[in-house]
Amino acid sequence: MSEKATNSEAGGKLRPLGIPAGKDRIVQTSLELVIEPIFEHEFEDSSYGFRPQRGCKDALRQLDELIKQGYSHVVDADLESFIDTIPPAALMRRIEERISDGRVLELIGLFLSQDTIQGMKRGGRREERRRER
Repeated sequence: MSEKATNSEAGGKLRPLGIPAGKDRIVQTSLELVIEPIFEHEFEDSSYGFRPQRGCKDALRQLDELIKQGYSHVVDADLESFIDTIPPAALMRRIEERISDGRVLELIGLFLSQDTIQGMKRGGRREERRRER
């Protein structure tokens, strides 16, 4: 079960963050090692977010090189709450097109539907929330 926290965004809006418990993090990392090679090659070379061996400094180095080559425009896109708008069943259908191992699919499904804990109440009581399915 993940802890749910919030992160401030521009304009004062709060964005929910799922913070995995220790055991969840171990399983998530193991799952990442299995599925990352399946999907990684589909990303564009110009994509730097949440990619292995890539980070914001790499993106800035590439940007600097492109400016030196004479490029003068930058497009930065961030789709607000994008992951929250994808129906889990539709996402699972797309994943099933690439992954056939039932155990891996079951694990992904469990992560997509897992409960979260919404903050700590005084006295150590927590308010549980189920993700909409």
